Amino acid sequence: MTARTINIQGAQDMRAVKLAEWSASVVDIPAEVKAFSFLVVMDAVSCALAGLDNAGSVAARAVAIELWGDGGSSIWFTGDKASAHGAAFANAMATSILDYDDGHRMAEGHLAAAMVPAVLAEAEEIGANADRVLTAIAIGYEVATRIAKSRDPKTVLTGASGRWCGQGVVAAIGWLRGDDAMTIANAMALTDTIAPYAMATEDTQVGNHVKEAIPDGTKNGLEKLVAARNGMLGPIDFLDRDRFDGGVISRDVAGGWYIETTYFKPYSCCRWIHALLDALLVQRNLVKDWYDVKEITVGTFERTLTLNNQHKPKTLQSAQYSVPFCLASAAIYGAACLQPIKAELLSDPRVLALAEKVKVKVDADLEAVYPNETSGRVTISVDGGPSPDTVYVEIARGDSRNPMTFEERVEKLRRCGDGVLSDHEMKSLEGALIALRNEEQIAPLLKCISTKRQKNG
Repeated sequence: MTARTINIQGAQDMRAVKLAEWSASVVDIPAEVKAFSFLVVMDAVSCALAGLDNAGSVAARAVAIELWGDGGSSIWFTGDKASAHGAAFANAMATSILDYDDGHRMAEGHLAAAMVPAVLAEAEEIGANADRVLTAIAIGYEVATRIAKSRDPKTVLTGASGRWCGQGVVAAIGWLRGDDAMTIANAMALTDTIAPYAMATEDTQVGNHVKEAIPDGTKNGLEKLVAARNGMLGPIDFLDRDRFDGGVISRDVAGGWYIETTYFKPYSCCRWIHALLDALLVQRNLVKDWYDVKEITVGTFERTLTLNNQHKPKTLQSAQYSVPFCLASAAIYGAACLQPIKAELLSDPRVLALAEKVKVKVDADLEAVYPNETSGRVTISVDGGPSPDTVYVEIARGDSRNPMTFEERVEKLRRCGDGVLSDHEMKSLEGALIALRNEEQIAPLLKCISTKRQKNG
């Protein structure tokens, strides 16, 4: 008996089945939704370039080749091939390792680092065209965000994106492969049963490469989809529990797809720090000498206090979650030092001294609007002279309501590729992305990511 012939009593009324039926029924998506799918592809490739040489990414590539062997999917910019399973794992690690990847407020987590590597890996193996690639990504975003948002905050044990991104991968790849609704529903249920909790990373003070366990959630979804195709059953009533909001799971996309409200990051650090960085950078040129600063007071929401907020982080992964360190770095060196975050900041005496002067507190009005908003305010107190006014930022740069321009996205790509790709390779990659955006051609991009880079390769 296969998953396609299984008849489960009452299955047609289960939320997972209805969600799977919706995803399997999609024929086409609006042009504006497809445009956002392109943006998340472009951003994910940018982030992967920035993270390519990080130790966690190097380790993930070794794992992919040793454990999952050869295949038809590229480990990006290395010239190596692996199974779709292995390639997606390795590329998800490179995309997410510097916390530069996109996210969604409703999901309270990250999506592109799972969806883009998984879909591109499958696209290489089956020869999917650009239209199907972009559609599959939008479906994955929709399903993952619905599941994440539908959870009762009182019962959520971990904020790790790996907990729910795999279910979105199932929907995206299931649609791309033409799986039926029951196969997709069983695969989502199986994915949920062993989705990574990553509890060891909650409130950790030690920089690590696990972070939100996105690569593990990605490979988990791919694995369980194959299992469901071969007849493995999951607890498909997993969404029919009080801890999930059925209204969110069954939402109508007529009012807009979730991918359209994705946020993108101009700085490679936790999104909760971004409004604070925007506020500080407004005042940066008003401070003549940062040695004269008495205190930088940060107003934020309570969840920001759960970050490690180390004044002297030892690793880039710790630094990404430190309000004092990121603000001090940007104050002295400007935004560029976090585009992406630079390792040399970890030992910079000026940054470390200023970080000690950053004080983080909860403001009641900012706590009241979280998680719908991640607003912040910054006040700088200067010894021996007038201090700049307090600056409040309601919507951080990169939000769909305060979007980055296309030119800023291209600049992000170039900064991420600096020192990683040669000038010729970068021009080829930019051309491939333009071909995807303007002509819906995926082949040039697949060629670029499958080729071994010349620089530092």
